[in-house]
Amino acid sequence: MILNRVLLAAAALSFTGCTALYDYELPAETLGCTTNDDCSTAGQICNSGGFCITPAEMPASLRVGYLFPGSVGDYGWVKSHDDGRRAVEAMLGNVTTTFVPNVFTGEHVQTAVPMLLEDGVNVIIGASSGHVATLQRLAKDYPEVRFLLSAGFVSDTNLGSYFGRMYQAKWLAGRLAGQMTETNRIGYIGSVPSPQTVRHINAFVEGVRSVNPEAVVMIEWLNSFLDPPTEELRSEQLLALDVDVLHGSTNAPSAVQVADGRMTSEGLPVYSIGYNNPNICELFGPESCIASAYWNWAPLVSRQLSAILEGSWDPTEKPWEGIKANPEESTVALTSPSTDLVSIGIRLDVESFVGKFAAGDMDAFDAVRRDNKGGSRRISSDADLLEMCWFVPGVVAPGAPPFMAATVPNDCDGAR
Repeated sequence: MILNRVLLAAAALSFTGCTALYDYELPAETLGCTTNDDCSTAGQICNSGGFCITPAEMPASLRVGYLFPGSVGDYGWVKSHDDGRRAVEAMLGNVTTTFVPNVFTGEHVQTAVPMLLEDGVNVIIGASSGHVATLQRLAKDYPEVRFLLSAGFVSDTNLGSYFGRMYQAKWLAGRLAGQMTETNRIGYIGSVPSPQTVRHINAFVEGVRSVNPEAVVMIEWLNSFLDPPTEELRSEQLLALDVDVLHGSTNAPSAVQVADGRMTSEGLPVYSIGYNNPNICELFGPESCIASAYWNWAPLVSRQLSAILEGSWDPTEKPWEGIKANPEESTVALTSPSTDLVSIGIRLDVESFVGKFAAGDMDAFDAVRRDNKGGSRRISSDADLLEMCWFVPGVVAPGAPPFMAATVPNDCDGAR
């Protein structure tokens, strides 16, 4: 049964795209201590992070308010954050949480923040880069409150950001897809064009072609983070082109549901790969889903909150964490491929790369030298990743051979 569309519709406008890179520095007088003697203000101490603080800056407990760009029933981005919220409460005994759903725009943020402050909240987490500009302004209005942003890549004296390198999990998913396809046609449904979503597509394709350079990935855009009826239609259109692996990178499991139990025109099985949450396969694609690339926010967020409690929080750090060998500690991960549908050789191959990413021995774009139009390209820094609005070789427009190179829509605000 297709996921309840009424439940999903409440989150149809959610924002999770990437923004431009901003940077702010802390005042010089707060930096650089190694002992209490280095602190010029009476009563200050040098904390574990090398900052001079007063004991009053170390709160005894935290009340954390989340701003969610949608409903926790989306079974996508928002649910992953809400699962993280619940886990943080369980991990940190002196932290309580609350949330406001359907905070899509800056106007919604402006309304929600005073409500949270009246509830005693002293840390506010914006779970969308669409919250960035408003929270930057409000952070200046409420200097006693700490603000955190997911995917914001910004900082100020009381505002920090955090994120995970999902593109690494997407590369693993692509390497799995590249070994499972028999038609060499893989379908990918993108949400809203942005450097973040393009980065994820490119990493997936690099994973595919690292093991199967003959395969192509057909990209269909939803132009929304949540639109199940249109995602079902786009999924059917891709399956009609004999795609035999389908990945929907949106806030709903619609692509996984459509692919479940399907066959190509030649009678080959169709597989799917889920996104956002670890249990997508078992809930929405038990017959065909082979793995899910997912977010695990609790470890990273709990570390940020613990640092605030200790007085060692450094908002300029802006962690962008890569995949870790232990999935319970990792912000991003790929579930172990299905033992029923994926051979042991393929499973071992894909999982062998987790340790290589974790050790820093490789990254998803190491092999990139050209784009899919033949232009010279090389990824040399995070700044390049944050501005990515071009496709790697192998990203094609939907259709029959000869395949045409796909073009990133003009909505993507970044380097072309």
